[in-house]
Amino acid sequence: STETVRRDLRDLEMRGHARRVYGGAVIEQKKGDQPFEARARIGMREKTRIAAAALPLVEDGMTVFIDTGTTTLAFARQLLGRRISIHTNSIGIAGMFADDAHAQVTVLGGEMKPYYRGVFGHRTVAALREHVYDLAVMGIVTVHREHGFMDLGQEEAVLRRAAVEQTRRSVILADSAKFGRLGTIRTLGLGDIDVLVTNAALPSEFADAFRGLNVDVIHA
Repeated sequence: STETVRRDLRDLEMRGHARRVYGGAVIEQKKGDQPFEARARIGMREKTRIAAAALPLVEDGMTVFIDTGTTTLAFARQLLGRRISIHTNSIGIAGMFADDAHAQVTVLGGEMKPYYRGVFGHRTVAALREHVYDLAVMGIVTVHREHGFMDLGQEEAVLRRAAVEQTRRSVILADSAKFGRLGTIRTLGLGDIDVLVTNAALPSEFADAFRGLNVDVIHA
């Protein structure tokens, strides 16, 4: 039936085997990450929902670290007009707040990576380690049941590990298409974060794992 096909396609996407498109699904062939502009155009409705679901985690007066990424960019957009302090390695996020008189924004130093619209490197990590955050909100490339949260680049992985160490509460934003896929670098274990925000109910193996590790899961 149509409902069965839709459920099967959704399950395939959740497990990282295919990507749903109008009329069916396609197999992802690309091995590396896509350019920022291309990623920004994919799944914007889901990213906006995830961002809105994560918004209640932020309270006025907080100091929040937000890393570079298309989902975190959508999240930062929700914070316009809020009285908070934002630290980020994202050029896009920093520019978004250029005319915001309420937020205080600090851009971490480092080497500019145009491909990711952000700064990375040992200076970025050193600058991050000078602070303690109320909340660290991060994206991720893939979520794998055995290998945890994974990235494709070492610099992103190192920065996210450092952010988890420097925050009172760590948050990962991940849309359903990222679950089940295999990255190249193991960034964090599934239990190394405090909150996961996603846009759909998780496959049972992931839901059971996060429940056992006392990670709060928020569904948009």
